[in-house]
Amino acid sequence: FSPIDRCAGVPSHLSSPLKGHRAGFFMAHSPTKMQSMLRTVCERTSADYAIFWAATNDQLSTFAHYNPPERIEELQKQRGDDDTFGKGSASVKLEAGGDSLVARVLRSGEGSLLNNVQEVSAESFQRTDLAKTFGIRSVACVPHEGGVLEYGTTQQWSTLPRAFADEVRVAVGEAGAESGDPAKCKKLAYWKPEDPKFWAEWGKRIAWKNLLISVPNLLLMFATWIMWSILVTTVQTANDASNGAAYPFADLGLDPDDSTGYKSSLFMLPSIAGLAGATLRVPNSFMVASTGGQVTNAMNSTLAILPMVGIALALASTDCPFWLLCILAPCCGFGGGAFASSMSGISFFFPKRDQGMALGLNAGIGNLGVSVTQLVLPVVCSSGIFGAESVGGKYVMNAGWFYAILLAMAAAPAWFFMNYMPNHGSPTGSLLANVVAYLRLEGLGFVGVICGTGLFVLSTPLVAGSPVLIILRIFVLAIIACLVTLASMWFLSSSEIKAKLRVQAEIFSDKHTWLMTWLYIMTFGSFIGYSSAFPKLIKDVFGYLPDGSENPNAPSVAAYAWMGACVGSLARPVGGWLSDKWTGATVTHWGTVIEVVATVAVGIFVRLAQASSTPEQYFYPFLICFLFLFGATGSSNGSTFRQMSVMFPPEKAGPVLGWTSAVAAYGAAIFPACFGAGLQGGFMDIVLYVFAAYYSTCLGVNYWYYYRKGAEKPC
Repeated sequence: FSPIDRCAGVPSHLSSPLKGHRAGFFMAHSPTKMQSMLRTVCERTSADYAIFWAATNDQLSTFAHYNPPERIEELQKQRGDDDTFGKGSASVKLEAGGDSLVARVLRSGEGSLLNNVQEVSAESFQRTDLAKTFGIRSVACVPHEGGVLEYGTTQQWSTLPRAFADEVRVAVGEAGAESGDPAKCKKLAYWKPEDPKFWAEWGKRIAWKNLLISVPNLLLMFATWIMWSILVTTVQTANDASNGAAYPFADLGLDPDDSTGYKSSLFMLPSIAGLAGATLRVPNSFMVASTGGQVTNAMNSTLAILPMVGIALALASTDCPFWLLCILAPCCGFGGGAFASSMSGISFFFPKRDQGMALGLNAGIGNLGVSVTQLVLPVVCSSGIFGAESVGGKYVMNAGWFYAILLAMAAAPAWFFMNYMPNHGSPTGSLLANVVAYLRLEGLGFVGVICGTGLFVLSTPLVAGSPVLIILRIFVLAIIACLVTLASMWFLSSSEIKAKLRVQAEIFSDKHTWLMTWLYIMTFGSFIGYSSAFPKLIKDVFGYLPDGSENPNAPSVAAYAWMGACVGSLARPVGGWLSDKWTGATVTHWGTVIEVVATVAVGIFVRLAQASSTPEQYFYPFLICFLFLFGATGSSNGSTFRQMSVMFPPEKAGPVLGWTSAVAAYGAAIFPACFGAGLQGGFMDIVLYVFAAYYSTCLGVNYWYYYRKGAEKPC
């Protein structure tokens, strides 16, 4: 920029329109509405202040200014007074025809950004000294209704943050649009969760209603996604009990005596389901803005019924081909994808002070679906409650019928009673339009699913016998599936959806999106990955002796498999609550320390058990360390979500929460594949040591950027 805030005369072509403008402005905007708008802008952009400059008599002066309460509290602790940058700017008058940033934006009608006002000269920015006094670095200005909105931060912005979105315009709309019950229709008429009066009168009841409907839907989504962790162990048990007669999977082409090959092949199914669920999280991350949260909840639960019926019919036959299971497993990906849209949708309902608790409950109880599967399915698959004949002494087909019934019961209230934000979904509130938008985006997600799972199956003969190639394959396919899905969404979406995607894609220009993705792979990626692999890990490590024969004293998989996911799920809301009380970075830091130590300990006990003729003696130390590991991943799930909900403004937080959970969900594919390769190559303990090394890098990232004193974004 050329020198800023230098006084100059007003050109004749600007003089007349600006004279007397402020009087009309006072008539059109009340201070209350303006304060509401400024507050919303600060929340959206994570700004530390906002000022509205009004033009009158060829000059620009402040009409209103706002500081977030936490910023005011911070300044009071630092300075011991009530002064703010906004108050200091109130005495400043700017020439409307001058070279100031504010005046330039007023005349050009385009937004502008000064990356660091502390490094420009006093001639370039008249309030440089004031900015230094209050630690302001980046200042942005955008035109707004005849004046200029200025907002800034103590951080350094690299790009101009979007100050306005539909929800802001709703908040400052006509008073009639802000009164009465906002939930008369599924599409909310308005939504102001940060307004204490609104929250007490309407918001709290509506938000909790939607959360209570969302939780059981998300629980069943997790249950049906991770059900393959139990299905494969039950199938393996039936095969062992029948001496290979039950579910022989002749199409695999294995030697009947190759028990290791059979067991490692079964690891493919939870890996494929994990790959599909993670890939479908990509469109679900950006779906809420286009479809509304109600439709994503209802449609995910409704469509998940289809693979449940398929599982029930397929596993009723002992001659079920393996290729058919390779089709049904990725269809369970609806459950994996649902997490991103569910968390994104719920995040809009609650004020920031309650988001850690709300997101923790939604995710924590939702994650209990993993434990429900691992605790209930062994019982369901052990009796003929649906009238089918057993296969190898087991009723594996019951799992499909069981969940088909529960999904139908959960989907109904989502269709009839859930709501969604005023600026989401169809502008007219059309349910049909929202469903069509969902089907289009979910269909684009399945392009990536088909690509990833197809390559997975086709490449199996190429990587057979090479544990290293098996591990490399799952990483490569996860990247390919994700990129194909993103490309499909970008090039094949409608222009309306693409416009919303373009706005949300701004998250990728923020480095903290990528840093939090790295951390969330550690927390949720580990939780869902260990949950998917834990039952089979118990069976493979403690169920067999070094010579390959069955261990007669092996611990019961059904008795213990559910415990890990249960501990992790219950720890998640605790992590969110602790983060509200202290900070998310603090909880993440200490959770990561526990993860590193516990993972190394688990690796040691795995090695000892695999080399012992009595592996069961190491089971309880193994179990205790793994439960600590699950607890740490669960609490850190809650804390990292809290970090993101605080770090990013609302319209960014939703997509960031969805995106990070999408990438982390590939843990459900990667962990079983890595353990399967480790089983085949005899290095399962090394796999755990590598995970511990990765956790150590996460410890450093969280400490440097978010936890230490003077961190770039303490949160």
